[in-house]
Amino acid sequence: MFKPERILVPTDFSEKGAQSSKIAVKQAVLLAEQNDSEIIFLHVITEDMDKKPLFFLDDIKIDQLKKKYSEHYNDELTKFAEKYINGRNIKYKIKIRDGVPYNEILKEEKESGVDLISIATRGLSGLQDFFYGSTTEKVVRRATCNVLVVRKVTDRD
Repeated sequence: MFKPERILVPTDFSEKGAQSSKIAVKQAVLLAEQNDSEIIFLHVITEDMDKKPLFFLDDIKIDQLKKKYSEHYNDELTKFAEKYINGRNIKYKIKIRDGVPYNEILKEEKESGVDLISIATRGLSGLQDFFYGSTTEKVVRRATCNVLVVRKVTDRD
């Protein structure tokens, strides 16, 4: 039977409209609880400061701004993780990375020795998805570990 030691849960905090994101986190927590696994919560900052019109700031101010972004997302991810861990005896880590989401997810998989990635499907616009593919699709195609893909639950009544 498959017993993951480390589960990676990438999130962009999209809980409200994306039921699948909530379910992916809940599944990871359930698996971690059952298998005494560690969860790694990951958020990738996609805001590229170097491409913003910040010409009025010097390098020191831009570095300070990047640090603030990182601190903010670290606090948000900690709150997010604690909300789902909810007092359970589960080991977890918080990771913040900068870059392209699927690249950073795959880098974290390798660096942390992850056994499972629990990720949600996300609805990009049809045209954008057609040309670029989704983050989830790219992770599924390139990951070297198992990937649990969670879809949005629909009512079929």
